[in-house]
Amino acid sequence: MRKIEQVGRIIEETDDMGLLLEKLLMCFDGINEEQRREFMRQINLKLDNFKSKSKKHTHSFSRRSLHSQRLAAMGQMAVAISHELRNPLSGIKVAAEYLLRKIKDEPEIIDIIVNIHNEVIFANNIIANILEHARIGKPNLEKGCIKKIVEEAILTVAQQGSFNNIKIEKDISRDLPLLNFDPLQIRQVFLNLFINSAEAMIGGGTLSIKINQKAGYVSAQVSDTGGGIEKSYLEKLFEPFFSTKVKGVGIGLAIVKEIIENHNGMIDVESKLGHGTTFIMRLPVGGK
Repeated sequence: MRKIEQVGRIIEETDDMGLLLEKLLMCFDGINEEQRREFMRQINLKLDNFKSKSKKHTHSFSRRSLHSQRLAAMGQMAVAISHELRNPLSGIKVAAEYLLRKIKDEPEIIDIIVNIHNEVIFANNIIANILEHARIGKPNLEKGCIKKIVEEAILTVAQQGSFNNIKIEKDISRDLPLLNFDPLQIRQVFLNLFINSAEAMIGGGTLSIKINQKAGYVSAQVSDTGGGIEKSYLEKLFEPFFSTKVKGVGIGLAIVKEIIENHNGMIDVESKLGHGTTFIMRLPVGGK
């Protein structure tokens, strides 16, 4: 019986497959058939557990790897688009500005030219936006308080016209632990989420930020009172170039996800049509 207890303890406490088999081989001398069957039953249970953990890890890693590959492809495409489109767009812009100076008494024609000019500026802004966000470097980690980063991001967006009719509510714990993170990248995460929320609240609403400490991580929630997102869109929301906005490019949330996962964190979204949307982030204490 003591032998069975010893083997059972080894099986329960050993998480490395090779070490487990090595220890078990040392215990099999002098056991009877009934004991051998009991050992094999416990070993099979442990093997099933190893397989389950391996599948979960592989699936998670594959999804992250695919997301990173898509963003890398996006960066390469952004460079190509910038090179190929900026020159002709500049030509169209210059031509529109020339026509505006020459045509004075044709209001309808002037309106068309102004529209062309504005659309060229919009296209250039898209290119610049993609180039700015497509290259995500490895985070430069340093210890800091996430509360300071969030406060800075709030001050930045509060000055924008799109936040004139938006009330900002904060519920940030005072005793948050220091985290290892890249201040610029995490600030970009919150800026993207705040702006995304403001765009969802046409005519005004409430932006809520809640940050507190959980077991082993810091939880940050960003909520809006906008129109919400259809359930069928939620799984695609973090994919590059997927957007629910009429003129959306679909890179902001993809970048947010990449940054959070590069910090060994997680991000999720909950939404209901007519009731707004909440993004939930979890950043690990200690960086793991």
